Amino acid sequence: MIPAAAVPGRMPGSRADVARARTRDEALALVDAESLIQPATAFRVWPVRCARDEGLDLGTRSLAVPGFSGYAGEISAVAAAACTLGPRLERRVAALFHARRRLLALELDAIGTERLFALGDRLAARIRRAAGRAGLRASAALHPGDAGMSLGEQQAVLALAGTGAQGIGTTAAGMLRPVKSLAFVVALGRDVPAAAGARCDRCGARDRCRIRPT
Repeated sequence: MIPAAAVPGRMPGSRADVARARTRDEALALVDAESLIQPATAFRVWPVRCARDEGLDLGTRSLAVPGFSGYAGEISAVAAAACTLGPRLERRVAALFHARRRLLALELDAIGTERLFALGDRLAARIRRAAGRAGLRASAALHPGDAGMSLGEQQAVLALAGTGAQGIGTTAAGMLRPVKSLAFVVALGRDVPAAAGARCDRCGARDRCRIRPT
């Protein structure tokens, strides 16, 4: 057996692990004490009038989603969705960086990302349940900027989701504001391929993500 001391890298219970655990506890306490997370969600389902190549005709609007092209003929509707944690957490993170409390800022930001992904997963689950009640299946979610959907579709997805009351918007470059926000679309149909695998398995940044579960 190889002695624990001979194994490279930090070992569980090291000073660095203990320090990070304490910092995470402090960040979690800040989230609760200052009500830094104010979640809001929205989604709407739009019938697809015509699916042609990479474009979906929704009547008064259209979406370009190349990622759905492999089964476009099976799509009967599209759910456009968005969610946010609100602006308070990102402001607190910025204030902590300004105060040179970098580790606490990074941990608070990571917690925000975890909570945002969890909120997005719950919203996607709501869409799947609604689809099931209608006798339909739901595809994996596609986010503007993913492979299969241009970042340029961000504003269209927000408009289709009906996010005005949630205060979600975009920058000139197409990034979402508040920062801790997500927008995505889900294809619905009787024979649409159902979502397979976990979010992390489908993410292009999975190999460099610091909050990915191990």
